Amino acid sequence: MKQYRKYILAAVLYFVICGTVLYFLGSGLTKNTANNRTAFMNRMTAQINETGSTSTDSFENTFAQEDIADTIEVTYFNESSFPTPSNGSNNTYVWLLQGENGSTKGFVTYTYNSGPNAKVIVLIEAALLISVVPLIIFAVIVDRKILRPFRDFSEYPEKLSKGISTEGIPETKNRLFGKYVWGMNMLNEKLEADRRQIGRLLYDRKQFVSVIAHGIKTPAANIKLYSEAIETGLYRDGVPDEKDKEIAQKIGKNADDIAKLVSEMLDDPGSLKSSYEPEINSFYLADIKSRVADDFSNRLKVSNIPFSIELQGNPMVTSDFEAVVRCITQIMENAIKYGDGTGIAMKMYRQDDMTFISIRNNGTSLSESEIPFVFNCYWRGSNSDGKEGSGIGLFEARSIIRTLGGDIMMRIEDNTTEVLIYL
Repeated sequence: MKQYRKYILAAVLYFVICGTVLYFLGSGLTKNTANNRTAFMNRMTAQINETGSTSTDSFENTFAQEDIADTIEVTYFNESSFPTPSNGSNNTYVWLLQGENGSTKGFVTYTYNSGPNAKVIVLIEAALLISVVPLIIFAVIVDRKILRPFRDFSEYPEKLSKGISTEGIPETKNRLFGKYVWGMNMLNEKLEADRRQIGRLLYDRKQFVSVIAHGIKTPAANIKLYSEAIETGLYRDGVPDEKDKEIAQKIGKNADDIAKLVSEMLDDPGSLKSSYEPEINSFYLADIKSRVADDFSNRLKVSNIPFSIELQGNPMVTSDFEAVVRCITQIMENAIKYGDGTGIAMKMYRQDDMTFISIRNNGTSLSESEIPFVFNCYWRGSNSDGKEGSGIGLFEARSIIRTLGGDIMMRIEDNTTEVLIYL
């Protein structure tokens, strides 16, 4: 609040000065008008006394039109009827006519259609205008400094909560949001570090489970063999004992259960089956284009990586918007990380009843033989040396897209890598 104290004092000073000026200006105007009209009525009354003429022609060069009465009525006491003096009410003024011996011989009624208040009304309107201008300026400043940046920031926490990687909020000189931007960017970095740590832990867990499972697999197979030998009476010269046979069958069944459990442990990709629940809605492909452009254009521009998005038509898609963006984001991150930095191109189009999203990056870093494995959990290609990652991203992206009824594929040709999403 202290940093805005000078603006508050400036606003108060502005209104005090304007109010003072308007007050004295209004007082001066009404006073001058009253004095001018009094002078006119004095001189007009003298003219009527001397000549009896009510013509105002001789006063038009001396007085302003608003100071000359609109109606002048002369009444003498010898007439049978005359208006009742009102002494200034409703802009009507009465002046006495003096006879030669000082007696009163009648009176003059001056009527003005508008009083000095007309100028006061103009001043009031000016005062309102003076008051409105700062309010308009204040509204514009609030919109530019507070509302517009807040609208830009409003989507950022939602992206973080849904695990959508983002480049962070650009730094701003706006003091109102300086600490907010700094804090949200630190939160983004912390979440990114946590996600990488979780990926490493999951990888270590998978490795540990794989080692344990393989270690159990061989003893379990041996136990199965021994149980079969006992069951067939191999150790009793081929004559099985019924009790031994019954126990051997139980041992064999348990060995089968262990073998089945070990097989499931080896086949299950580390319990990474996502608990993702689709939120189906309708949106246009242009919405996807706008979101991806907002998230990546500035970042790629800073990195000097050419980036283009081609949209053929603008069909409506019924799917999970945030989930699709999340998968595109993962593929874009891989294109930035593993491409050669000479260009990334995104293309979106509709064909028959399918929607296709293609992301191409220049630079071939995988062999054809590795393509079948790129969407496996924890699998990392030959191009991953020295690059952070856990081999989870593409696996998770394919899992989500398949939950939405689509799929992802990769192909390499002409020194480019293309990942194609279809919904």
